[in-house]
Amino acid sequence: MQTFIKGTSFDAINSMAVNYVMDVLDISGTGSKSYPAGCTYQASLLIESVIQAMPTNNPYQVTVSGNVVSWNVATPIRLVVFASPNTGRESDYYGFSLYSYDGNGNRTIKLAPDFTPFCLVSVIDVPPGSQNIATSIPLSNKIVTFIRARDGDTARMPTSFYSSQYNAGGNYGFSFVQTGGMTQTGCRMYIFSNYLVNIPTHGFFLYRDGAMVWHSNCLPLNMRLLAGDVTSAGPMAVTPGITSGIYIPQDPSNPQYGGYLNMNCSSAGISGGVWKASSAVVYSSRIISSSEAAAFKPWAISGRVGLIDCSIYDQYYPYALGLV
Repeated sequence: MQTFIKGTSFDAINSMAVNYVMDVLDISGTGSKSYPAGCTYQASLLIESVIQAMPTNNPYQVTVSGNVVSWNVATPIRLVVFASPNTGRESDYYGFSLYSYDGNGNRTIKLAPDFTPFCLVSVIDVPPGSQNIATSIPLSNKIVTFIRARDGDTARMPTSFYSSQYNAGGNYGFSFVQTGGMTQTGCRMYIFSNYLVNIPTHGFFLYRDGAMVWHSNCLPLNMRLLAGDVTSAGPMAVTPGITSGIYIPQDPSNPQYGGYLNMNCSSAGISGGVWKASSAVVYSSRIISSSEAAAFKPWAISGRVGLIDCSIYDQYYPYALGLV
């Protein structure tokens, strides 16, 4: 079965290796949540600007036992839950389900009402500088955001992230603010959510309990977690946020004399002529005194940076979002 995005020959659900983002949670303290049985789950704390997770010595713990995800965190932070349906597993929902088959005829759920991935709902080119960006995405929906250098920024790892989200008339708004020695560079922003946009007049539709949860114009979120720096021939984007604070002594043999305080953020752009994604790009660097150096404790936020390959999204988002 093929389901083409209107105006193209691109079959999103069959062309992309869908890594199901089952849930996105803003968590604090201790808690747990259960998910459908018959899947292999992965859960990770996700660095994203909206969650101001301050450095702390307290533990951040996330565990997965079967279909139960549990957490114990010291400050509010975002949690993302991935699901991979096990081979042979049936959908728990009575109705249409789409399966893929291996060489031995074993089938795995590709798309079903209880396994519908987040999909792309907006792409925004953000200019440099302080500003508020309002969207038409309802606050009642969950989102995951990614940023990269804009087209034309051919030698830059952007230092760009929103300091907060705000209520823009019932929709999401993002505040990009230049503070703490940071210069807000321009970026392209990709927003994924669990609601539908650009519903076609005809095509393929998937329903759960009478409500549409998928249609043939959807571009699913295919996300992985960044481990160190990676390079690519094509554009990549990362979840934006502050990741660490590092002290570099002017005299390593006498660190008490003062040195440089580097503040790092996640970034995706061009470095050395190739696309690069990193969890530690310096966005602010200043000299600190000996008294500040004695009090400062280097830190890194407990969490991972999300990563997407942008090639397919860049090529097809105008069609998927109904912009052409």
